[in-house]
Parts: sequence; structure tokens; C-alpha cells
Amino acid sequence: MGSSTEQSDFGVTRNPWDTERVPGGSSGGSASAVAAGQCAVALGSDTGGSVRQPAHFCGVVGLKPTYGRVSRYGLIAYGSSLDAIGPMTTTVKDAALVLGAMAGPDSADATSSGEAVPDFAAG
Repeated sequence: MGSSTEQSDFGVTRNPWDTERVPGGSSGGSASAVAAGQCAVALGSDTGGSVRQPAHFCGVVGLKPTYGRVSRYGLIAYGSSLDAIGPMTTTVKDAALVLGAMAGPDSADATSSGEAVPDFAAG
């Protein structure tokens, strides 16, 4: 967990709106890439705000799904019951579409929900 992305093995990540500022959070690279237009969607892992904080710092949409809505299979856990994988996009509708694609049961993750996945983008 981190709040600046200044200690990455790949170098310092910069906020594309102001390169003197950090993009925030351990998922700051994802937020920075979306904000810079390098990709339409990026994923981040959120335990204590690591999707939401960088999304805010970079002016994009970051969504932390309800626990169990998205599989955590493959995620290295910091706080198992707090961890979630969430999308970062430029619009709320895009975040809803991506969440719809990501959500659902996963036989490899016993904590994933078996609930039906609604059309989040429908409103």
C-alpha cells in the first residue's frame, strides 16, 4: 500500500495534469495512464483507497466494488476482507460497463458472489 507511487521499481509515476504532483495510491500508474489517454480502462487493487484516491488525484472515475462482486483470484492480499479489484475509466458509464464484465462468480475464488450480475450501465 502506498499513497504516492514514488517508490516504484519502474520509476516515479507522474500525474499527467501536473507532473510536479503524484498521481496518488498504489494504483497511481493505472489512473495516470487513463488520465493521459494511454488506455481507455485500467484496473487497480484497492484495500484502503488505492483505486479511489488516484482516480480523484488524476480526474478519472475509480470504482471499488462491493466485497465479493469481483473475483480476487490472483490478487496478492494486503487485507483479505478489504481487498477489491476495481476499474478506472474516464466516464461513469464506462466504469459500469467494465464492472459488468468483471463481476460474477468465480470457481477459483470462494468469496466471489453467486448473485446475478445486473446491467450496471442501465441506470
